[in-house]
Amino acid sequence: MQHPDPVQEEHAQIIGCHHMAVCVHDIDEARRFYGEILSLTELERPPEIAANFRSAWYRVGSSELHVVENTKFQPLDSPLSPHIAVGTSDFEAFTAQVAERGGKFSFGPGAGPDGILRAVIHDATGNTIEITAAPLRHEPMSG
Repeated sequence: MQHPDPVQEEHAQIIGCHHMAVCVHDIDEARRFYGEILSLTELERPPEIAANFRSAWYRVGSSELHVVENTKFQPLDSPLSPHIAVGTSDFEAFTAQVAERGGKFSFGPGAGPDGILRAVIHDATGNTIEITAAPLRHEPMSG
């Protein structure tokens, strides 16, 4: 058995987030929220996946969001629950569009304690989506 070259192995790294997944009680309600209110583009699912369970896949920037129906799923009851945070090209315009389409924010839109613009919204199951104007950080932690 050949061992990998340690130099090549040392440079192998995660290059991005391929997809995130959330469970929802009702895929039709979820399609309205993610597709219509948040205006995400729905992707075609491979037939072998689509045949096995109800779900909808969406493009989120360079990643995907997989929304999977699970009628028994119970989201955590926590103010700082697991969540997905998404950035926008224009925070004010996007949050206004979400509100016009019927989205109800549980926070904001407005500045958080750190001064960053954000809004928090929940799907019908209770999954938390944060919309933020925070820039992506590119510098690793020092030390």
